[in-house]
Amino acid sequence: MPESPFKKYSVSMPEAVAEDVRTRVGKGAFSAYVTAAVQERIERERLAELVEEHIRHHGEIPEAARAQAAAEAEEAERRYAQWLAEQPQDDALAS
Repeated sequence: MPESPFKKYSVSMPEAVAEDVRTRVGKGAFSAYVTAAVQERIERERLAELVEEHIRHHGEIPEAARAQAAAEAEEAERRYAQWLAEQPQDDALAS
């Protein structure tokens, strides 16, 4: 039998945060919600690192380019949230 790509970890968090997650997603999707939140955080940190590296090599990013990027990111997040809401729940991540 192939090994599962998932591994169980114990994570401590404030009870109020855990209860908020459980209220939002129910018992079966807690791990999937936390996984998505951690993945998003890692992606944002990687992006920040890339921006910092670009600034070190090429100087500050012009304000107009920053504003355009922010608008495009906001639209992408809105579209992703809409797409995500339309997807069936993946039971493999639900535990």
